[in-house]
Amino acid sequence: MRAKDAVTAGTSLRAKELNAWLRSLHEVPEPSVDRVIVGDPETPVRGIAVMWTPTWDALRESLAAGCNVVVTHEPTFFSHLDLEAFEGEKSGLSEAALKAMGGTRDAKKTWIEENRMVVIRCHDVLDLMPGGVADSLAKKLGFAAEDVIVNQPYYRVVKIEPAMKAEELAQRMAQAFGEIGQPGVVFYGDPERKVEKLGLGTGYACEPWRFVELGAEMALTIDDRIKTWVETEWAEDAGFPLAVIHHGTSEEWGVHTLHGILKEQFPQLPVKLIVQGFRARWIPAERGSTKNMK
Repeated sequence: MRAKDAVTAGTSLRAKELNAWLRSLHEVPEPSVDRVIVGDPETPVRGIAVMWTPTWDALRESLAAGCNVVVTHEPTFFSHLDLEAFEGEKSGLSEAALKAMGGTRDAKKTWIEENRMVVIRCHDVLDLMPGGVADSLAKKLGFAAEDVIVNQPYYRVVKIEPAMKAEELAQRMAQAFGEIGQPGVVFYGDPERKVEKLGLGTGYACEPWRFVELGAEMALTIDDRIKTWVETEWAEDAGFPLAVIHHGTSEEWGVHTLHGILKEQFPQLPVKLIVQGFRARWIPAERGSTKNMK
């Protein structure tokens, strides 16, 4: 029985049916990471928590709120491939690193299973579906559909009318990101350069060189994607305006969109949004401090 049919029939929605419904929202290339990551797929859904990444704190908050199923955008076990990564990409780590990471992985997996929770990943679908992470970012930054002049998977280029100085545009974006905890944007390049075409992307796909190929005159990228000795050094030398934000900040509004979709589709269930946004702890220097670092 499909998820929608289960709801219509009044029967209990199971985790595997919820996963199937999420997968039905948009076709994605296979193999996909969108699936039940951990937990029993036959578990009846009592409540759904929606989040960017399932940290242990977020899982505990979900359980306390009565949500036994988590829908997350990012991995549970410290790799894009989740549990499978420990048999592949992480097998080359040192024994000490594998022990440290593997110990946390095992404890977290055991905790999820002991609490009879299920984690479902919705990554590829949310990245590629219309209205997903990239479109949600553009909308929250004040851009309408008609402002998009390049629309490619993962990448958008929007027009700026009238043209705006790069520093002013970065300030406009920083103001919006402040709503979800980002204390500002990191800026490289020429702050005085006039910008008519801005490149927007989310997650690991927002590569600065791709924005250049697409004709953007300024780009927004994330901390996970760039290297300060490559892309940002080039931006400084070339004067190309480049704004950098936290990965979670770029995708938080897409998660909010997913929460709204789930809430509308399953009105008989509690659907809780776990707000995360900028997840780093920004610790500024004390004003007037003369403490010696030695």
